[in-house]
Amino acid sequence: MLKTTIKPLVLTFTAAMLLVGCGDKEEKKSPSQVLAKVNSTEITVHQLNTLLGQVQKATPQIKQSMLDQLIDQELLVQKASELKLDREPNVLQSIETAKRQILAQAAAGRIFAKAEELKPADIELFYSKNPALFAERKVYDFEIFSFDKKAYDDALIKQLDKINSAQEVKAILSTAQIKFTENGVKRTAEQLPIALLNKFAAMKNGDIMAMPEAEKIVLLVLKESIAAPVEKDKAAPVIKSYLQNDKAQTDAKLKIKSLRDAAKIEYVQKFAESKIDAASAPVNDNSGISAGLKGLK
Repeated sequence: MLKTTIKPLVLTFTAAMLLVGCGDKEEKKSPSQVLAKVNSTEITVHQLNTLLGQVQKATPQIKQSMLDQLIDQELLVQKASELKLDREPNVLQSIETAKRQILAQAAAGRIFAKAEELKPADIELFYSKNPALFAERKVYDFEIFSFDKKAYDDALIKQLDKINSAQEVKAILSTAQIKFTENGVKRTAEQLPIALLNKFAAMKNGDIMAMPEAEKIVLLVLKESIAAPVEKDKAAPVIKSYLQNDKAQTDAKLKIKSLRDAAKIEYVQKFAESKIDAASAPVNDNSGISAGLKGLK
């Protein structure tokens, strides 16, 4: 059981910081700073501003609503203190976890590189190197068959190599008495794995792409692909955001690696092999591009 003999000063600070986001309550405040009093506790304009955060054009109604939220929150904090909930192990653990997260995020914001401006040539290069995402982008219409991976043997593969339609795939699986599910889906280029995008782009109607998925094998039979290019000027903001995020993630991994290298880390208990390779190439993920391109068409 977690010990509860924590210094009152530390507990007061963390509870105040995490639950109501205020500073030292003993500090004297000018009348203009105080927005409300809940019993003997003052709620200040600084607390309200913190809660408002990035709210644009906060109206008096919004400010009043958030002030009322702070008052309700303070009432609950005071009730928690009255019930001595701040001494319960699970509450102390939650406070400590939240504190660690806040401090880690603050450190990350300080040491991780901020997004840097890109040169037009960087955007131009990414656009030209990824025609399947932009200039030659397509919408793909697939018929998908999913079945047990164990049934995907050499004999079945040999049969599938000779066919070029979803109807033939269905006939072969049915003849072999393989249980399968079938459905049709449409996917844009950015919704497909970027590492395989060039292979998808080279597919012709009737071609099959086999992809493992847990204990299943998934066959994607291309029924049709339709050109849906994205012009360079429309793609530029998406590319810029993607490259900046990618650079920031890579820099963050390198900074974490340097912290790990400088620290003495010893696993007392290990559950599996760690997959930490901060110096590796950027993750081959097109989620940022996908999110951006959705608004372009």
